[in-house]
Amino acid sequence: MTTIAFHYPSQIICTDSFTTTHDCIVTSHAKKYFDVEQGRVFATGNCAEIYHLKKHWNDGEFKPITCEFFMVDKHKKIFFGEVRRGFKYLEPLEQNWAIGSGAKWAIAAMDFGKDAVEALSYACTRDKSTGGALQSFDVKGCALSKRERESV
Repeated sequence: MTTIAFHYPSQIICTDSFTTTHDCIVTSHAKKYFDVEQGRVFATGNCAEIYHLKKHWNDGEFKPITCEFFMVDKHKKIFFGEVRRGFKYLEPLEQNWAIGSGAKWAIAAMDFGKDAVEALSYACTRDKSTGGALQSFDVKGCALSKRERESV
């Protein structure tokens, strides 16, 4: 799985770079985002579900997969989204939030004043499926932030 955190006050999204299966790390260099016509999508779920989400983003023909994502649209507005029962749902996001296997750890860290990078760093210490290099993105530019580091 993975963890992706959004820190509302700073408008920063941070992702880890692990892809895991069962109890093994498949890669520690995964890219957790892709671009669509409407903006940039940061997705969690298994690899097949994320590829399916990307492939069918525009046509909306989703199998009964389950995945969660953040989307930053061209107006720099961020949305929480999920695919369930074959449909894609989007809701505006106006608070700190995290998705993926380490989400509860990241949300708790942000509740205690940590930013997205610090929250993901903490999630890496608690969730076996979160780790590798952390990448942070500024929602306003949706570009890779200068604040990037290797996790412990």
